[in-house]
Amino acid sequence: MTLRTFKYKYRYCNQHQLCDAHGLREKTLERWISEEKEKGLTIPGRIKIPGVRSYIWDPGKFHDEFLVPKLFGPVRNEYEKQEHIIILNNLKQQRKIT
Repeated sequence: MTLRTFKYKYRYCNQHQLCDAHGLREKTLERWISEEKEKGLTIPGRIKIPGVRSYIWDPGKFHDEFLVPKLFGPVRNEYEKQEHIIILNNLKQQRKIT
């Protein structure tokens, strides 16, 4: 269940648009995908397109079910803590612009 706390101008988007909308670097998102894959999980909102090797994203589901718990959850070290602070600041700035 998603809360849909933020409104997006599109229902689905590609990875680049997702990162722009949430103030993330694509490298960070790739690392999170890899970490979840090692655990045997998938990131909520990441949808495989049948017949091709591409994915689309549901930005609302990604935000509510993965990003918010990730940013406010426990951190492994000081670098990750600083990264979460930067992402939160970027997200706040993105919300002011739109």
